[in-house]
Amino acid sequence: MARASLIAFAKDVRAMAATEFALLLPLLLILFFGVVEGSDALTKSRRVTLAANTLADLAAQETELLESSADSLFVGVEEIIDVDGAVMDIRLISVIFDDTDGDGAPDSPVVHWSYDNSGGEPYAAGDIYNNLPNPALVDIDASIVVAEVNYPYTSSLTHYFISNVAFDRIATRWPRRSLRVQLCSSPGTCTS
Repeated sequence: MARASLIAFAKDVRAMAATEFALLLPLLLILFFGVVEGSDALTKSRRVTLAANTLADLAAQETELLESSADSLFVGVEEIIDVDGAVMDIRLISVIFDDTDGDGAPDSPVVHWSYDNSGGEPYAAGDIYNNLPNPALVDIDASIVVAEVNYPYTSSLTHYFISNVAFDRIATRWPRRSLRVQLCSSPGTCTS
């Protein structure tokens, strides 16, 4: 009799689907939320890249960039990224080559001017700038505009799969209308 009951229990499949579903549900939920958070992180990463490129491009179109205009550009960058209250660092830098030994050949890339979204100067004028992807991009008589964007990404969904990732992007552009873009605190008060 015990053997017959055991065989009957083994052949009963009425609750098998519910058992399989209960075993697979946690895996399916992890997969679903992982894909959603991954796609959100990828979207933010692409927006940070777009924002850095846009910032460098718009700044490079100027001959003289007012600090108030740079502040407006920073607001535009935040709108591109859709920061949702996150504190991010946005910097514009003009980099030139310094001919310190006077031989006519560039020695090292240095900061011509810098300005950030808090109204400060993140790099002092004359400091060596080592973040250029390729220092050969700068001609000794010209400059290159560099945009740096640092966005601390935290998932807005669960914070379990992806959290506390910093998206750092650097974009460079040559000035279009002059050899060097000048930063001006007010019209006529510009860097040299």
